[in-house]
Amino acid sequence: MKIGVAGAGAVGCHYGSLLQQAGHAVSYLARGKHLAALLHDGLLHVTGGVETRLAVQASDDAALLGDAEVILLAGKMTDFTGLLESLLPHVSADVLFVTLQNGVAAPDMVAQTFPHHAIAAGTAFIGARIERPGVVVHSAAGGIRLGRWQHGAGDVLLQPLIEALQQAGVPVDEEPDARLLLWRKLLWNCGFNALTAITRRFARDMAADAATLRLVRGAMQETVAVAQADGVALQDAEIDNYVQVTLQVGPVKTSMWQDIERGRPTEVDFINGFVVQRGAELGVATPVNDMLTALVHAIEGGE
Repeated sequence: MKIGVAGAGAVGCHYGSLLQQAGHAVSYLARGKHLAALLHDGLLHVTGGVETRLAVQASDDAALLGDAEVILLAGKMTDFTGLLESLLPHVSADVLFVTLQNGVAAPDMVAQTFPHHAIAAGTAFIGARIERPGVVVHSAAGGIRLGRWQHGAGDVLLQPLIEALQQAGVPVDEEPDARLLLWRKLLWNCGFNALTAITRRFARDMAADAATLRLVRGAMQETVAVAQADGVALQDAEIDNYVQVTLQVGPVKTSMWQDIERGRPTEVDFINGFVVQRGAELGVATPVNDMLTALVHAIEGGE
């Protein structure tokens, strides 16, 4: 398959590398020092202690992805509108878009820009980071869940993509309810992502500490309440499941923690902040998520 990675950060480069190693033609839309390193030295992908260096097709010009059959949208929500606008003049009518962003807004934003294209909403549970420009380290998990969001000519490419990912070693599940799929990941992110960025402690430590676990549960309970008010069948039982799973996760820095360390804008407005906004619209109180959002913004402004 011809696959474009739009937003070739840690997550995009991880999946792009695996697909490229499996024999697929992968192109990477990147920028800055990371792009310069990709062009000069190639992509160094590290997973399970194994280093693989790949020569890659990369550019900051979205025209590079013009012949892609599938475009994995892996850029952060803070840059997402600009990313979609850059793609608009170049993609074919038959392309399949796959969103891998945090939060729940990305598929609708793609649909607004590309109202006639096929869209699959995805969630990636993964620990990955850019160690330095051109070097991506995969540290935990990596499974993807996908659900159909909008129909289009590219619908026929979803099953071949799932098979390609599986053959590349990526666990993939197709979910019938794409909206619930996104809220389930939002649930974990609301509980742990901001709190790890604020405290600089790993998610497993937040789950093991009685005091911080009360905050985690508070943020998650609010998220479930907002989801249910919004017609999404998210259940309180999933909170306990996530806490138990998180206790088993290794020392992985969350995306928001990495953003704070690197002085980048975080996605808190698309995670906890989204729950606050939607809760206000639906009449559901969200004090814990409101506090976490405010604290992350305070840290962003102070570093």
